[in-house]
Amino acid sequence: MNSGHRFLLVLAAFSLIIPSQLSFAAEENLLWAWHHVYITNDLPGDPSKTLMVHCQDKNKDLGIKYLSQKQVFHFRAQIDLLRKNLFFCNMQWNGKQAHMDSFSAKRDENRCRKHCMWSVREDGFYFSRGNSRWDREYQW
Repeated sequence: MNSGHRFLLVLAAFSLIIPSQLSFAAEENLLWAWHHVYITNDLPGDPSKTLMVHCQDKNKDLGIKYLSQKQVFHFRAQIDLLRKNLFFCNMQWNGKQAHMDSFSAKRDENRCRKHCMWSVREDGFYFSRGNSRWDREYQW
């Protein structure tokens, strides 16, 4: 068999395999996975004092949001093929200011299970995978 025939044989084999792999990946959302990020204002005190949240990544600024008590800010973060996505947020409340990484593809791809939940409290920023156990990951 000459090299031209081998090339056509390999090409035919790939044409049978690749479409089924791509459809599986699309169904399972493996190539371009989306994660939902929730940031909740769980701060005590005067309800008129809002939490200022400003989140962005290297390409997209999500704008400044002012959250009242128990209000939730939600956005979607997409994981790309290189797993380099990073959303970071600056927060201000009651004279305090802090920075946190709200979504890091390498850190959160497996731990979030599609939902990354953050609770902003008086002593810091708490993370949860499913709203049952909260761990403080950042301080003011």
